[in-house]
Amino acid sequence: MIDEDDVPQAVFDYGRKNYTKRSQELYEKYVEEFPEKNWDLPDEAWQKNFLCWLFYEKILPETGKTIAEEFAEQSTELTPEMKRNILQIRNMIRSKFVVISEKGDIMKIKDMNSKIIYDVKKSDGNTMLHPNTMITGRIHPFGDHYRTTGYLLIRTTPLILDPDILLHAFESDQVERFENIQLRKSSMFQSIMNKYPSHWIDSMCNQYHIKQKVKKDKIRAIENTLMSDLPRIIQGLPTKCKDVLRLCMQNGGFVKYGMLKGYDDDLGFFWEEQSRASTIGELRQKGLLFVGKMGFGDRNYKIAFIPVEIRDDLKDLLGSTQQTSQTQHV
Repeated sequence: MIDEDDVPQAVFDYGRKNYTKRSQELYEKYVEEFPEKNWDLPDEAWQKNFLCWLFYEKILPETGKTIAEEFAEQSTELTPEMKRNILQIRNMIRSKFVVISEKGDIMKIKDMNSKIIYDVKKSDGNTMLHPNTMITGRIHPFGDHYRTTGYLLIRTTPLILDPDILLHAFESDQVERFENIQLRKSSMFQSIMNKYPSHWIDSMCNQYHIKQKVKKDKIRAIENTLMSDLPRIIQGLPTKCKDVLRLCMQNGGFVKYGMLKGYDDDLGFFWEEQSRASTIGELRQKGLLFVGKMGFGDRNYKIAFIPVEIRDDLKDLLGSTQQTSQTQHV
């Protein structure tokens, strides 16, 4: 099946196969409609931009669809979800954006006109874009996030005193402070949670409908909920969250954080304001996973750590989940 990162190449392959003979005709007919026709770019970059617009945005009168939508309708290698995501692409947003933050494969960028902040997934090969970088180009929705398309104009600016940039810098510093909590192999749930800020505890309580008033009582109630209601909690997790837990359990309940580089961890300091639940972030917000530091030999590493108290039950649940998944696949 074609996954998200394969979609652009698959659409281009479809376009070349089915429209190469008409390429000159389509160019002459529609070039004046191309919004970026006056961009001063090298020929190859200009052509890439034009083709992106033609394939993803231009509705051809004879089909009533874009070429990408035509591909999605005919392809047998797309899941229903991926087809729906491709149908979103024509809803392109053109603007100047400023990079607010970057973590893993997700950038937060702010539309300088609408002031809306978007979570944009980077494509393979994208360079790291630091806060205050200005981007002129296009983004489009794709499921629960956005993606870029075509050629982007990128320039580094003097420091922009944008409140969102300052806020995200503050958030990153605060989250990093709590990710420096020192853990041991035998660290207990309550001892770790006692070091967390009160609003993180309150957010967990809201998720689990816990009404206690005192912090230590809240922490004890969260632990009891995890232990008594773990099957339901695990069942409700996305597949990728279960994969992270399974990977940790296969390594004794904790792993060096670098082993999870394939999973997104978009966790801000103010949980209640986050619009996007990342894979690792969701586990952290549910109290199923901690991120801290642990010594290995004479070095200290950032690690992901499953609470000791739930590991035995979790091992049984994840084994059962994996077996059920395999049975359904067969």
